[in-house]
Amino acid sequence: MSKKMLLLAVGIVFCSVQTGWAATVDLAWDANSESDLAGYELHYGTSSGSYTNLKVFGRTATQGSVTGLLEGNTYYFALKAFDSSGNRSGFSNQVSAEIQADEPPAEPLGQPGKPIYIP
Repeated sequence: MSKKMLLLAVGIVFCSVQTGWAATVDLAWDANSESDLAGYELHYGTSSGSYTNLKVFGRTATQGSVTGLLEGNTYYFALKAFDSSGNRSGFSNQVSAEIQADEPPAEPLGQPGKPIYIP
């Protein structure tokens, strides 16, 4: 597995839940070009650099969503690619999304279709 940099972009969509507002964060990334690519691992959590959650996406995915994120928290996301032998790349650059503790914005945060690339 090469150490090709993976780039993430983030957008936030809000939905109502009984206890307040929860958010869905939509993420996008550049495809890894390795011939033996098997998929991607999205690591996330509420502490920068410390990821307590994992979501796996297939090899053709270049975007994904995380649901049920709670208001008043900032979530941090980083991506790894993995190959068919189980080798993993290093983490991509980290992106974050702050879930506001008040009413959701009139427009979703971020710009779907216009990813914000991380250098």
